[in-house]
Amino acid sequence: MLDFKKFTWQDKDRYTKYFQASPVHYAEYSFFGLWAWLHAYPLEIAYGENLCWLKSAGPLPGIFGPSGNWDAVTDWDAELANFRAGDVIYDVPEKVMNILASRPELRFTEDRDQHEYVYAVKDMTALKGRQYAQKRNRVRAFLDGYEWDYYPLTKNDFGDVIDFQERWRVHREDTMTHEEAESLDNEDKAIRNALDKWDEFKFSGGILKVDGKIIAYTIAQELDPENIDVMFEKAFGEYAGSYQAINYMFLKNQGANYEWANREEDMGEPGLREAKLSYNPALMLRKYIMEIL
Repeated sequence: MLDFKKFTWQDKDRYTKYFQASPVHYAEYSFFGLWAWLHAYPLEIAYGENLCWLKSAGPLPGIFGPSGNWDAVTDWDAELANFRAGDVIYDVPEKVMNILASRPELRFTEDRDQHEYVYAVKDMTALKGRQYAQKRNRVRAFLDGYEWDYYPLTKNDFGDVIDFQERWRVHREDTMTHEEAESLDNEDKAIRNALDKWDEFKFSGGILKVDGKIIAYTIAQELDPENIDVMFEKAFGEYAGSYQAINYMFLKNQGANYEWANREEDMGEPGLREAKLSYNPALMLRKYIMEIL
């Protein structure tokens, strides 16, 4: 049976080897994508020869995964022997589902809320064609409407980013529900984790300033040489086109050497889904729920 132990910072090097061996690099399963949120979603991990599995020890109980080289597994019977009838495994990558789909003892359900949106960087920076007309106009409205500066995000800007976070949060307080406030608290801690561990990951970022103050920023990490994960993107919406502009400027500059930009899942939030779909994703990294019958 799987031997689950607490997932901690000390797992970074060992876990990352499994992640890098995965045929498809889902943003959710990057080490930072897991570790940065441990304050809200503590995890346990069990390592095997080719695969490792995660188990939530927090408010969302369940087993997740796997990470590792799915193509190298020669004995899936041994892997599945770790589970019993009634067990449910969440966020199973599509390729794993395809490998196991014919097994009668398993039932798979597509989990649309957890699909990750992936965009072609060249499309996001060219913004050509009718499908991008609105985005193109929003970017132009910002670039023509304000005296702005764009910079790569460096350590010298961390204090300004924290100040922006505090101003942005105050700006939202009057319209937030308790659940939204809690979610933003957790996200704020994850952002501070990124700044605290900046040198430990292949991070990059960009900031937009108007009148000397940050009005938008992005923080992203490299998943592999072709894929960048846009983890955090914030802007003051009263600056027309600010969200579209920071997305455009960051990918045009720090994202230029990547083929794909992963903008993660929408978690079933209607507004977030609409926004992500409006950028015309090139592909979706699908995830499934696997039930042991």
